[in-house]
Amino acid sequence: MKHVSLLSAVFLAVVFVFAGSDKIFHFDGFVNALSSYAVVPAAVARYLALPVVLSELWVGLGLLIPRWRRTAALAAAVLLAVFTVALIGNLYFSPGSICGCWFTLTLGRSTRLHVLQNVVLLALAVSVWLDDRAMPRLRDEPLHGGT
Repeated sequence: MKHVSLLSAVFLAVVFVFAGSDKIFHFDGFVNALSSYAVVPAAVARYLALPVVLSELWVGLGLLIPRWRRTAALAAAVLLAVFTVALIGNLYFSPGSICGCWFTLTLGRSTRLHVLQNVVLLALAVSVWLDDRAMPRLRDEPLHGGT
């Protein structure tokens, strides 16, 4: 299970680092996408964009560092839950709006498929968090093996 958790963490890290980097390269487009979200007031979008991007990058890097993995996996799950709720809000209150997920690959719209994708990634993040909680930490173990 350790290898599956590590592969899952690396996969999530790639997703988050790519998503954050993509948003940096298309920052104005991301701000525009955020302002089209039903749950984000247009005036707040510019101020919310940078923390979202930095959070995605931090989570992606944190998933690659064993000491940070547990916290990063929990942060990934929280971010994905928030993103999923926002996508569902767009589906019902602003259908056809730009989701702002992958500018380089596609200028995606909020769809049920995006919601499903986020739910799968959310489950993966939770599984990494739960699995990492069960693993012993090197910093918690005595160095000399005694009491």
